[in-house]
Amino acid sequence: MSRKPFALVTVLVTLTLVLTGLVSCSPAQATPTNAPPQAKATEVPTKASEAQAPTGKAYTIGLSSFQQGNDWNIQVAEGAKARMEELGWKVIHTNAEANTDNQIAALEGFLSQGVDGVIIGGGVGPSLLPIIEKLTAAGIKVVCIDITAPDAVTNIYPDNYMTTELLAVFAVNKLQAVPGKYAHLTIPGLGWKTVTIRDDVADLVFKIEEWESVGIVDSGLADAVSKSMTGIRSTLLAHPDLNLVYSSWGMPAVGAARAIREAGKQDQVFVVCTDADRVVLAEMAEDDSPIAAVIGQEPSVMGEMAVDYLSRAFAGEENIPKIAFAPFVFVTKEPELVPPGVDVVSPQKAWELLYPGVPFGKTE
Repeated sequence: MSRKPFALVTVLVTLTLVLTGLVSCSPAQATPTNAPPQAKATEVPTKASEAQAPTGKAYTIGLSSFQQGNDWNIQVAEGAKARMEELGWKVIHTNAEANTDNQIAALEGFLSQGVDGVIIGGGVGPSLLPIIEKLTAAGIKVVCIDITAPDAVTNIYPDNYMTTELLAVFAVNKLQAVPGKYAHLTIPGLGWKTVTIRDDVADLVFKIEEWESVGIVDSGLADAVSKSMTGIRSTLLAHPDLNLVYSSWGMPAVGAARAIREAGKQDQVFVVCTDADRVVLAEMAEDDSPIAAVIGQEPSVMGEMAVDYLSRAFAGEENIPKIAFAPFVFVTKEPELVPPGVDVVSPQKAWELLYPGVPFGKTE
């Protein structure tokens, strides 16, 4: 059967309004109570920093990771460290273990240590704004990744508006422009701007295309695969005519895929998500996988970009853009459903690009 033309999603003007409304940060949220003890920060002198820096000053940089529990967070840190090694800089790397109180304490530690710059790799942005303001007031340059802070030198993430729209258009085309029914798998109320954008833009496109939402399924942050599997299992029982699970990040998509396979509905229900973690790509490569489309970020490049923007700030460059978009690839085995002009790769090619040197399917 021949396919209908691509769905004409008239969202440009509306997305402009969304962009205007979302650029401002959300109000700060209360941080969790009973936080676990903060992980110790370790100063990691890189090989190059043991000698004099190749050019200029050997800066000391605080690298704050919100967590190190998935490939995105690990690669952001590794990319930043590798670039700093090239420059002969020193890095103090902290892991907040997905706890905002820990991350704030680590950033306060950078302030007291008098580092030259700070890179923040993810986190609940609104809660971090006060300490970021303190850092910049002390003359410490800050670059944020995947969150937005007005006081930062720049804020790095992929174009979440465009990538989310691409995922939604892919879904519309997969159903031949017939309105479908979808479940929205996300972390409600987190306050993480990139997730908020992905949530709001996807729901906007599906609303315009007259899709029916069956509601939000909470993936949580901890043990997202298991929690999402349980949530989607219940959703499939309540809505046997479900067509799509839209996931705002990668790990929950794996749980959704497992629930769909368990129910034997791979031919009826498909999954789209952002984040090409290795476990996502390995699942997607299976012949009967319900994961149909993934936005593959390049987190190691994002880490490198953060260091490069700090270098430009140290050099006194002015007018650095407040938002810097990072590259991405669209991963799918159905490239005919993607609008022209988009860089489309298979799961295997995405793996080669994002995880060079790692055997395909190795997820540990």
